[in-house]
Amino acid sequence: MKIEINRMECYARHGVLPLENKVGAPFRVSLTLFVPDAACAGALRDDRLEDTVNYAEVADLVRHEMALPSQLIEHVAERIASAVLKEFRKVNEVTVKIEKLSPPIAGFSAEGVSVELVKRRPLFVFDFDGTIADTRAGIVRTMQASFRTMHLPVPKSEEIVPTIGLPLTESIAKLGNLQGERLEQTVETYRRLFEEVGVEGIVLYDGMEEWLKTLHSEGAVLAIATSRGHESTEQLCQRLGIRPLFAEIVACDDVVHAKPHPEAVERLMRSHGISVEATTVVGDTTFDIEMGRRAGCHTIGVTWGNHSEQMLRQAGAEEIRR
Repeated sequence: MKIEINRMECYARHGVLPLENKVGAPFRVSLTLFVPDAACAGALRDDRLEDTVNYAEVADLVRHEMALPSQLIEHVAERIASAVLKEFRKVNEVTVKIEKLSPPIAGFSAEGVSVELVKRRPLFVFDFDGTIADTRAGIVRTMQASFRTMHLPVPKSEEIVPTIGLPLTESIAKLGNLQGERLEQTVETYRRLFEEVGVEGIVLYDGMEEWLKTLHSEGAVLAIATSRGHESTEQLCQRLGIRPLFAEIVACDDVVHAKPHPEAVERLMRSHGISVEATTVVGDTTFDIEMGRRAGCHTIGVTWGNHSEQMLRQAGAEEIRR
């Protein structure tokens, strides 16, 4: 849905010349707000103001920002756009046009000059294991305990780590060359044992909570795309105190095609109405980077997880965080 606020009239003190800062001049401000249909379904169906964007409140925000003097109207437009995305989380894209009427410069007509700026709300899709939380020791411990319980040859740590990031069934099948009922039994054993021996010691990586909170406070939509099961991811995020920061979790049991297939990311972009250009996938494995690239998104590889910087770069990570 598109909401247009057309040509609000303001008197403000924006400009480089001393006279503009002291006396001020008339301005007109127009906004176009893009809201995903799903975000305002209640307004369309039930006629409730709280289910849409209150354009009177948007107008108040515009008047507040216009009252703060600036030299450049480009700067004012950026301030307004950023404030709208921060305060109105249903809005995923905003266009701000500011018209400066009758500038005190020879040769300019009464219509003056204008600037127009488009700003999109970003979507950050984070992997969980090895990206948000340090789960390596717990995964290795649980995997070895599962193979031991099933009387199977126990894989070494250096064999297990490269499979982290794959769906559990695929990881166990690869490590034990298993299939059929034996594979299913080992997967179920792992899921049972993880709550006993794998959860202990799981912590957020240094600086991760601050990064997530900063992105959230700036208005970004945060989501998780993980090869872990949905219930397990939900419980761990609750335990770590970060669940309120995420708009959605898409786990391996929520999709048909697991990583590195882009289904999870494509689903998140659709459900939140955010374009591929405004979406970034963050992960510690080549599976994450390939998923993001196949979806057409920006990608950030983090080196504190399970795959090396060289592997992440070879997979096509646009940015590396150490």
